[in-house]
Amino acid sequence: MDRLIESIRKAVAGGPKRPHPGPAPTAGDVPVASLLERFTLALTRVAGRVVRVPDEAAARAFVAGEFAGRSIVMAEDRPDEEALAAAEVGVDRADLLLAETGTVLKTYADRAASRASLVPEESVFIADASQLVPGYPEAFATLAERHREGRAYSVLITGPSRTADIEKTLVIPAHGPSALTVVFIGA
Repeated sequence: MDRLIESIRKAVAGGPKRPHPGPAPTAGDVPVASLLERFTLALTRVAGRVVRVPDEAAARAFVAGEFAGRSIVMAEDRPDEEALAAAEVGVDRADLLLAETGTVLKTYADRAASRASLVPEESVFIADASQLVPGYPEAFATLAERHREGRAYSVLITGPSRTADIEKTLVIPAHGPSALTVVFIGA
């Protein structure tokens, strides 16, 4: 392996250095409604769901009503392993929503905090317009900031957990929630 790496270093040693690309482009003049439409379309294509509510109170009411009678854990409450094992629904707040792919991005200061969105059967994220970005370049710029702030654990979720690794047969859920709902405030 060392010889391989050394041969690569020699091959690129005399070549021109590429300049750092600089900051990622921002959403600019892309209307929030357009980003939300793109996000919703992308997420529903992979069997996720977007629910639009007018405010925070309506978001909490939706979660309470939609999952009534089921065990719910809130990430903000820092549930312990026992609570996570019993939970059917995990609720958290999104950091970013990637319109291009319908992906939810969330960063955490420690690995244990991320478990509320990954262990329960269903995952719910609450978000608003300020968290919409067009795609990965904008998300990764924000992700770099979060990591500098000490939030080194990141989760990117695009729909229910799935894999087709074995004989190209799609399996849902594979290693995470079987359902993803994004409750969008201020729609």
